Amino acid sequence: MWDEVLDILRRHNRFVITTHSNPDLDALGCELALDEHLRTIGKQVCILNSDPTARLHRFVDPQRRIRVYQPRRHDRLIEGADVLIVLDASGGWKRLGRIGDTLSRMHPYSVRIDHHPDPQSFTDVEVVDDSAAATAELIFELLRAAAGKITEAMARALYVAILTDTGSFRYPKTSPRTHRITAELIELGANPADLARLAYNQYSLNLLRLQGHMLDLMQSDAGGRLVWSALDQNTLRAYGVREAELDNFASLGMQVAGVLVSVLCVETPDGRVKVSLRSDASLPVNDLAAEWGGGGHASAAGATVSGALHQVTDMVLARVKALLDSHTAPPQHPASGEP
Repeated sequence: MWDEVLDILRRHNRFVITTHSNPDLDALGCELALDEHLRTIGKQVCILNSDPTARLHRFVDPQRRIRVYQPRRHDRLIEGADVLIVLDASGGWKRLGRIGDTLSRMHPYSVRIDHHPDPQSFTDVEVVDDSAAATAELIFELLRAAAGKITEAMARALYVAILTDTGSFRYPKTSPRTHRITAELIELGANPADLARLAYNQYSLNLLRLQGHMLDLMQSDAGGRLVWSALDQNTLRAYGVREAELDNFASLGMQVAGVLVSVLCVETPDGRVKVSLRSDASLPVNDLAAEWGGGGHASAAGATVSGALHQVTDMVLARVKALLDSHTAPPQHPASGEP
């Protein structure tokens, strides 16, 4: 599985690592662990992302290895790289944000490692395993195949990547493989209690207040099988919160009894709408996200859609209701809490 990738890592010296726009902790943890491995074996490495690391995620990069892509500063660096490595990203170059536009023109020699189901191949070499619960599982296995040392910092980065991408080991793809890997990462120095605190207990008071506001406005639909919320830029500004800080908000609706799909639509600063979809995995929401140029997993997917917030929200809800009607029958006890 890893022979071709290992040969590429051995033969080449200059690497650029990147991931999808608005990177989550799986993406960031993978970048940092692979970056440290490559540096350890004497390679030149630069991590370049389209978007800044969200405030809630900065703890994972204490040495500030991750840079925000700036064309004038970094295009020459990309041109001089031997290999581009794309981590945790599906759906083509556009999923990488601004840097993806540049890469689609430059066509650098590229490797992709990912766990998202994706029929679209867009790099030269691809290792895609959608049975993995997180891309961090694949990076761990790559490092083991390379017989490289996994330092405590690498173990921490990979552990928190798996912790968050599995929803604290609650999502359907959590497996014996997941727990074997995380057990080894703990033995290598990852502290579960410390990393859970850093991943989940760093909200600002304003972010918690916004969460309460969103929950207060959350709507139930489709006989209690669907809950949804929409947030505009005026609301985010009123609470002093950025769209990148809302990672966990979309999952909150799945805590409601009887809910099969939770939808969160958030207006972005450029006037588009970020659509986040969550499901119980019996309904493949990644198929819907793919219709709008996004992607993800059956139980967690998203896309960024052009259009006004209310129009995009109405369109998304109509498609979700159609999906629900084609797959399920209304429950006897709706999500409103009725006995």
